[in-house]
Amino acid sequence: MKLFTEQEAPLLRALGKLNYTNPFTPERLELEEIILGRPPAPERRVWNMHDGTRGTREDVTELAGLAKYWANELRRRTELPGVKLDSAALDVAEPVVIYHLFEKHRIPMTAQMLGSPNETRFACYDDFAADFDYFLNRPGRRLQCSYEPERTFAIYFQIHRAFHHIFDFLIGGTLAAGKLRAEVWQSLFTVDIYRYHRALYNRMQEINTLITGESGTGKELVARAIALSQYIPFDARSRRFRTAYPGCFRPVHLSALPQTMLESELFGHRKGAYTGALSDRVGYLEACDPSDAVLLDEIGEINAEVQVKLLRVLQTRRFQRLGDNAEREFSGKIIAATNRDLARACREGKFRNDLYYRLCSDTIETVPLRDLTGGSPAELEKFVDILAARLLGAEEAKRFLPEAMAWIIRNLGAEYPWPGNVRELEQCVRNLVIRGSYTPAPPAESAENAESPELERLLSRCTLSADELLRTYVGLVHRRAGSCVKAAEQLKLDRRTVAKYLPPEP
Repeated sequence: MKLFTEQEAPLLRALGKLNYTNPFTPERLELEEIILGRPPAPERRVWNMHDGTRGTREDVTELAGLAKYWANELRRRTELPGVKLDSAALDVAEPVVIYHLFEKHRIPMTAQMLGSPNETRFACYDDFAADFDYFLNRPGRRLQCSYEPERTFAIYFQIHRAFHHIFDFLIGGTLAAGKLRAEVWQSLFTVDIYRYHRALYNRMQEINTLITGESGTGKELVARAIALSQYIPFDARSRRFRTAYPGCFRPVHLSALPQTMLESELFGHRKGAYTGALSDRVGYLEACDPSDAVLLDEIGEINAEVQVKLLRVLQTRRFQRLGDNAEREFSGKIIAATNRDLARACREGKFRNDLYYRLCSDTIETVPLRDLTGGSPAELEKFVDILAARLLGAEEAKRFLPEAMAWIIRNLGAEYPWPGNVRELEQCVRNLVIRGSYTPAPPAESAENAESPELERLLSRCTLSADELLRTYVGLVHRRAGSCVKAAEQLKLDRRTVAKYLPPEP
């Protein structure tokens, strides 16, 4: 006799996949439709567009109830005489139990996660371990369980943190916001969560993440969500996780520091390594636990010397303190962020190709505010509400929100593109609080765009000699290309000819 019928198999497979599906993708809704036997409500067509609580709790509760029923029913059936318990049946049944245990122990785990974030001892593991044994480690079991209680408990904790931080840091109800959440989830658990559970859960720190996007689009928030949601091992004997997750994020703003101080921050230094180095210092890389992540913000701004040193860290995961020859090991994860086009910087010779290829094994592009809101006043209001609450507190923000939104819609319009993204919106909110109005800054004109009208003006006057025209145009191409060699290729001239028409260096 089989453990379950062919009619029951689709529902059980769908239940078991809930923990192994990116919750911010349409696949989650497809599984719910199979399990619950009905399509999602119209307002829930894209589950990831909500805030993780509104519009989701009722169905999640129903799913938890079904998982509980089937976990107990499958356990009962395994004890019936003549039931066939082979590996194929266990591949379907065990994930159902895993989802049941996930939902049953979600509340105590998340309560401690949010209420005492720096506490590493989780006494609720005792109840989880008892349930794990009851369902999966029974005496006389003929086949070995493919799950381990400690690792399963640790991955549950990681899933809860990831879901919370992704929703907490990445707001917005548009498809663009949902897509960004899905990409951050993949950065943590990969596209194949089964493979992650089997082999990658404790190796993801070896994969670097590069976050790109316009200035002010929340690259540091994406990095923080990833860093605070990495896998942390759990020890069943002490009932403790190896480290407290709030300390796992270590941001370094590279462009804000002079080179010596930057290298000291990253690599540490020995006493006397440079003027002012009065004692030994442990850098961020050395202090990292395997569950920690260092954010290298504005990675596109660092000079060639630091690029070489970072490349060695990424290649060998080893480094030296300033003024020291001893080799030290980096065991954490590198997350880099930039608003620069690094691929273009590589072509222009401003960024090392080998460093870029070490960084881009996992890439995420943040979403501009204009796409996060999609021109919807209701979506923009979510951002204004959060920014106002940070400044005024929740109660006063409720009073301020209607007048702020009315001013923005009346004076800027729902389609205002917010070129400064969330950073500009934050300053708009502050201006409205203080002065009752906001004047957008004029758009910054790039050097390229500024030069072209000047050339057009000179041409329209027809006063340039042929030699002056050539010098002006060669100079413009050289400034854009970045070198004589590249300018010569574009102009189809000899490099020495290009150099002849350039002004002498001071």
